[in-house]
Amino acid sequence: MNAQRLFDTLEELAACNATPGNGVTRFSWTDADRMARRVLERELRSIGLEPRTDGMGNLHARLEGASSLPAVLTGSHLDTVRHGGRLDGTYGVVAALEALRSFHDEGFRPERSVEFIAFAEEEGSNFGSTCLGSKGLAGQIDADGLRALSDGTGTAYDRLRAFGLHPDNLPAERIRPEAVRAFLEVHIEQNAVLEETGHELGIVTAISGMRLHRITYRGHSDHAASPMRGRRDPVAGFAELASRMERLWKDGGLPEDFSCTVGELACSPNVGIVVPESVTFTIDIRHVDVPVLEEGWKRIEALVRSVAESRGLVSELVRLSASGGVRTSPEVGEAFRLAAERRGVQPLFLKSGPAHDAASLGCRVPVGLLFVPSIRGLSHCPQEDTAPEHLALGASVLEDALRSLAGDGRP
Repeated sequence: MNAQRLFDTLEELAACNATPGNGVTRFSWTDADRMARRVLERELRSIGLEPRTDGMGNLHARLEGASSLPAVLTGSHLDTVRHGGRLDGTYGVVAALEALRSFHDEGFRPERSVEFIAFAEEEGSNFGSTCLGSKGLAGQIDADGLRALSDGTGTAYDRLRAFGLHPDNLPAERIRPEAVRAFLEVHIEQNAVLEETGHELGIVTAISGMRLHRITYRGHSDHAASPMRGRRDPVAGFAELASRMERLWKDGGLPEDFSCTVGELACSPNVGIVVPESVTFTIDIRHVDVPVLEEGWKRIEALVRSVAESRGLVSELVRLSASGGVRTSPEVGEAFRLAAERRGVQPLFLKSGPAHDAASLGCRVPVGLLFVPSIRGLSHCPQEDTAPEHLALGASVLEDALRSLAGDGRP
């Protein structure tokens, strides 16, 4: 593993950015995305691999193995949130690329094929639905589902077509479980657990499920000088709901390790001297066990409707995204552990709150997820960072785990 080459490629991809000087903004299916793809395609061709792009925009390249045994997949996502960091997703993409470059440098041909994947639209920045690229490969969304996703200016299906992609091909491009031994992903932690406990690596045992909903409360718009009594103010309804949702958790109506978050909030008209006619907001919920997650949502949804009814509001609820809720592969976790211990590192076994592409694929094939520490736990912001030695360590452990799982010829 060439650490300097890893760092240089991370910096080159960070420059593929729609907001220079203000974090990294690289939404899928944009000019910045196209620039990053060209960098990866160039690097893949330099080691004799031929890149291909599927109907969702996931970028693939395959190092053919010596046998036809089920392949090992590796990668992460190429997109970012708005004004995000340079590592989230991108680090896992470049670490997977660096493993293949190292194999090429050594002349190493694995027994099993190793397939690189840079996923599209993991963050959901375009249409509010996360992990679209990996969901497409896992058969969790198709062309009709893409037509149902809109950002107000057009559908996801149309955006893909305009980018030169062919989403109608998705059914033929889905992963076949019998053809895959495992998928391996390395990612920054996006939390401070590793840093606080003094661990250099984390091996994920389970990835939390997440559900993202958009809620709209509609009331009656009026002048700000109108009497308080009798108002149907949707923003007041939202404020009550947010407080009652937090109270539900504090009072034990939701498990201690359950999280619920209001992420987006907009009222209309957004005028300081007007009682709004409507307020639209999102609620993100997370828990590692899907039945617990869904039961928690039932309780929150009951609150949404109760507040609306008591205040004379009309409520609209739409589920934007459902991801995660999988256990990782013990076999891949053991490959990560052995690779770490060969370097004198004792990894921490932990759960992941954020969803990842590994969660989507984990519904179809065995998956493993490796974490490197995030400095101060920061992520999805320009300050996101990881120590260079930890970036190099994570990439080396990924490479060794790939070598172990792809190179030994076991069924």
